[in-house]
Amino acid sequence: MDQKSAEYISQKILEDNGAKVADKAKIILLEDPGLKELHEPLEFISKNWRDITPALMSLSCEAVGGKPEETHDAALAMCLMNLSFTIWDDIVDNAKSKTFKPTVFGKFGQDITIITGGIASSKAFTILNEAKIEKSKRVKINKQIWKLWTKMATEEATTIKIRAKGTMSSKEKFSKIKSEAIDLGTCLKIGAIIGNGSNSEIRHLERYGQYLSIILALRQDFQVSANLTLELSEKIRNNRLPFCILWAIEHSSQLDIELKTLKQKEIIDYSSMKKFIKHFLDTGILSHISEKINKYKKMADVELDRLTSTSANQSLKAFVGVQSSLFLESFSADSTM
Repeated sequence: MDQKSAEYISQKILEDNGAKVADKAKIILLEDPGLKELHEPLEFISKNWRDITPALMSLSCEAVGGKPEETHDAALAMCLMNLSFTIWDDIVDNAKSKTFKPTVFGKFGQDITIITGGIASSKAFTILNEAKIEKSKRVKINKQIWKLWTKMATEEATTIKIRAKGTMSSKEKFSKIKSEAIDLGTCLKIGAIIGNGSNSEIRHLERYGQYLSIILALRQDFQVSANLTLELSEKIRNNRLPFCILWAIEHSSQLDIELKTLKQKEIIDYSSMKKFIKHFLDTGILSHISEKINKYKKMADVELDRLTSTSANQSLKAFVGVQSSLFLESFSADSTM
């Protein structure tokens, strides 16, 4: 599968199943007249953020025989919760830029970011409270959302404690990635609950969401580590190292030495970074991440194979299936730096 076809399949699945809600999530806060003082950051968000949650929740609901449109309110709420997690996480990580663009934190500062995240989460709970969902489902959904919030909060608190003692190990970092996979797991689970899925179906779709989340996190982590998003120097200065870098320095004493040298530089120059990335790739990290992605892709497929075969099921399988191609084909040696 070539890069164009992999991207086409991925985007088509997201657009066909969640475009309407994803687009609404981008502007729902911006269009609120009561938030005019936050117009600038909300406009920035509307132009630079889009969530995949609506499509996945819709497909999860449909995969168990439900009506996808019944997930729209819950999906909109989950989009806004994810926005809160994302922009608050940037404060914790001191991340002022991502994928060639400033973050809300980097552009507007900590105070506005905290306020914006609070407004987004408040709106999410308002939407859920007003959603037309039968009582038994609402109780289950509320329980899952509380579990999600407590897990995410606990993970961030744990990360802060570990960082206070020094750099995280690759094992600790990967544990964080797996724990935070509860986000997509919860989204798929809620979609299946709304679709009246059986306990078994709900469990399989939750696990699929968790495995998909790990794959997406590994893809992004590698892109940052190989400096494809030009964020690496900031990560090094802030001692917020990605999993791939942590794994690589644990497998190369020379790379560890180079990293310590880079940390001492006031400005990390182009040649030093290029040398570091070359030695980073020499550790075999590309193969290591490819193997992990393929492992979790197979695990996700197993969960879907335990469900009745439907077009929605096949779309979920296709979406996770293209992730390996997108990972490998988006990277080439001359694309670094």
